[in-house]
Amino acid sequence: MQVSIKQVVIGAALAVASVSSAYAGGFVDVLNSGARTPGSVNNISTDPFFLTGGIPASWTLQQSITTSVYSPVDTAIQVGTFIDSVWINASTNQLIIGSYFQLLPNYPTGNIHGGGGISEINSIVRTGFTGVASIQASWYFAADEYAGAEDGYRLRDPARSDYIASYNADTAANGGYFDADKVSIRTDVSLGEDNPNSGIYFLSVDASKYTYEFANDAVRIVQGASSSEGGRKFQEIWLSGYQVVAVPEPSEYALMLVGLGLMGFVARRRQGKELS
Repeated sequence: MQVSIKQVVIGAALAVASVSSAYAGGFVDVLNSGARTPGSVNNISTDPFFLTGGIPASWTLQQSITTSVYSPVDTAIQVGTFIDSVWINASTNQLIIGSYFQLLPNYPTGNIHGGGGISEINSIVRTGFTGVASIQASWYFAADEYAGAEDGYRLRDPARSDYIASYNADTAANGGYFDADKVSIRTDVSLGEDNPNSGIYFLSVDASKYTYEFANDAVRIVQGASSSEGGRKFQEIWLSGYQVVAVPEPSEYALMLVGLGLMGFVARRRQGKELS
């Protein structure tokens, strides 16, 4: 569902962190099967996805965009703020995209779980990963990077899939949820549970193979339905955000240069004929 959004481009220098492989305190490889990547725990000292030490100086901020998010039911009501950022890690040549969401207590009076829109976020789904062979995930506290942010809820069980309302381990093991284009990050950002902020959820790819671009409908915010939590209804919001883009191979650059050379040659011949 497309909603009205207001976007404000911001450019503040942030400090930054080194990408490690799958071990406690760094980035973890996201499973390429569509199954949820295991290991996340509610203890930063043992959570393998938690970026120990925070974002170090080896990262350089490329771009950051803040989006005001409006209710899918009433587009006059701002329900949250989304911050999307891109870094390059100079020490490992990784491209990192970071997602942060803050819910605001703005919803129709007496209708927090009914038709009022968004009161909880159960998944942040990023798109644009078709063709990307390896993706790593990690998270850190947003309060250390964004003014006005709080520590926020942890990253949970990232998967190369869309949002899955009812997860079945056997279906996942057989590749039933795999979606090469998407990475879903489970979370529990909730007004009712006093968790109105997420952490920064990082996804990392090889910067020698991929760059980034800003695109429409790049991020899907999902509130899952729940009959046991006040009759919360399913809602979704699509937002603009950053996507990874393949970097052309050297041979492709050569072909482009040849093509440009031929175009210039043809243009000069035509110009010469017009003057003769």
